[in-house]
Amino acid sequence: MPDGAPAGGAREQGFFDDHPRFLETSSTSAGVRRLNLRHRALVEANRDVLDGARVLDIASHDGRWSLAALEAGAAHVTGIEARPELVAHAEQTLATYGARQGSYRFVTGDVFAVLADADLDVDVIQCFGFLYHTLRYPEFFSLLRRLEPRHLLMDTRVANVSGRIIQVLVNESTRQAHAAADDYTEGTKTLVGWPSPGALRLMLRTYGFRVEDTYDWEAVGRTVGTKLVGRYQRGERVTWRCRWDGVTAGSADDDVLDDDVLDDEGVDDA
Repeated sequence: MPDGAPAGGAREQGFFDDHPRFLETSSTSAGVRRLNLRHRALVEANRDVLDGARVLDIASHDGRWSLAALEAGAAHVTGIEARPELVAHAEQTLATYGARQGSYRFVTGDVFAVLADADLDVDVIQCFGFLYHTLRYPEFFSLLRRLEPRHLLMDTRVANVSGRIIQVLVNESTRQAHAAADDYTEGTKTLVGWPSPGALRLMLRTYGFRVEDTYDWEAVGRTVGTKLVGRYQRGERVTWRCRWDGVTAGSADDDVLDDDVLDDEGVDDA
């Protein structure tokens, strides 16, 4: 019976039942049933690409997905996290659960600054819950492209609208569930974006990534109910597996802005 089954059936145990410390090391932790479902989608569904891989965990938080990757067979995980207290939790928790020394390391710092300076050998990038905490998409995907990973695993909020748009919002950097402060934070306010699926696919294609698989949350919702996976069912969140094919200029011709839409008169004022 699936995790999150209705009352009356025995709930199947999952990763977060076996690692309950993660329920205490983050103020953003969801219920264990939803976390177990996400583990199935983000990690179990990608065991084939994680096995033996060198993994980069973007915004690694308290180390939950780093440990999950190691237990799925990853050879090594490097986590980047801006908040020092979360890095401390990650290091303590992985040691507590017996993760092999030398199989992981956590770097405290701004994701963009670390990626710009680090010399990393990466097979798989995990990007779970970071894309809606930034507005610096060209910079971000350009930095990922330089790493030449085989796969990019993504789980993110999106703007559930048609077309290629980015909804702009403000995060409060003092809140753990929001974006950490960076060089562009004004006071404690950071501009972030929720790209539509169409916009996200276009950005990925432009930097050489292709969506290889879309996790079927609709099927999960039919089994466990909307309460646990409602955002996924409503199209407000997506889980994608992407492959980097090295084609960094592969957008279709119809993706390129035509001269006649530069302004109302079809003239570029520049």
